[in-house]
Amino acid sequence: MSVTKQENILFITEKNYVDYIVPGGVQICTEEFISYFKLAGYNVIIVKVTPNLTFLNRVKIKIGVEVYELYSVDGYLDEIVNAIESNGITTVLFNQLNIAHWTSIIKSKTTNAVKFIALSHGNESGDYIHDITKSDKIPSLLKTWRLGKLLIRENQLFSTTLDAVITISEHETYINEWLGAKNVLSLPRLLNPDFIDWKPDIGAIGFIGTLDHLPNYLGIESLAMELEKIGFKGNLRLVGGPIDIGKALAQKYPFIVYYGKLDNNQLLAEVTKWSIFLNPIFWYARGSSTKVAQMINWGIPIISTKAGVRGYDLANTNFLTNKDNAEVFARLIVSTLEGEKEIHRLKKVSEENATLFDASKYVSKLRNFITDL
Repeated sequence: MSVTKQENILFITEKNYVDYIVPGGVQICTEEFISYFKLAGYNVIIVKVTPNLTFLNRVKIKIGVEVYELYSVDGYLDEIVNAIESNGITTVLFNQLNIAHWTSIIKSKTTNAVKFIALSHGNESGDYIHDITKSDKIPSLLKTWRLGKLLIRENQLFSTTLDAVITISEHETYINEWLGAKNVLSLPRLLNPDFIDWKPDIGAIGFIGTLDHLPNYLGIESLAMELEKIGFKGNLRLVGGPIDIGKALAQKYPFIVYYGKLDNNQLLAEVTKWSIFLNPIFWYARGSSTKVAQMINWGIPIISTKAGVRGYDLANTNFLTNKDNAEVFARLIVSTLEGEKEIHRLKKVSEENATLFDASKYVSKLRNFITDL
């Protein structure tokens, strides 16, 4: 759906999500959100903000009771209101839920009729409930209280503060509706063929991700344990930080080779050598596994769980494990590496998914969604 005249839209975001050297998942999703709005015909005006790291907030972060109160609008209110009124803004986007509580203050200071939309990268409660239950210990009263606090805060944002929410995963849509959101749209990862000169090393498999993110860490750890049990002879190449976790995994499992954090050029050079990219995510974590999109776009063979491709619209899903557990995943890796035929089939699956993805239908949905608010 085309737009005859570009409409201005205000995009408020943490500065580090748009100004970076090595992108992580949040930076990639931020870039995709901006791309979607530009494709829908909007002129995106960006306001960059930073957290209010007072001594009290630092203490709250350290003890794990702070998420949705870290950012203060005070230093940015004049800039935001001026941007709204001088550019005829009728839609304000908050990139991440943790700044969406600014809505009521901004609304009270502007004369424009403005709709406020949160661009959700995943609810904090979605990961936290897993973080406090993935052990044999019963969660403490503080942790239980914090989970309740998060859920109540998210309910308030969705049901009374915001006009709408846009998610990066269909699973998040249903959760947000359960928490009170009335207008929700889900946008999948953007896929676009950018195939690379792939020359894989025999037996080389790889993973990219934030290693202290619990779904990633436990996924790699449980998969490595299963690979060790069945005598895996190849090498598992890890990219990402923190460095101490990567080094510890490499020391524990002889077949793991740790590369640290790589920039885009270094990553591209390394990935060309991988026979398979792995995405061993064994539960439905917040947000979406953004690196899968990059691997699809590059035409790299992939093995993933179903949970690992939440937030994707895929033409071909014949690269997913039939069960989301590490034992099945490990055995599938070994059987796939036994011959080139299956690896090349997986490469064709990635290329097909990159080529057949149709962004236009979601761009049209996005435009209609905002227009109808």
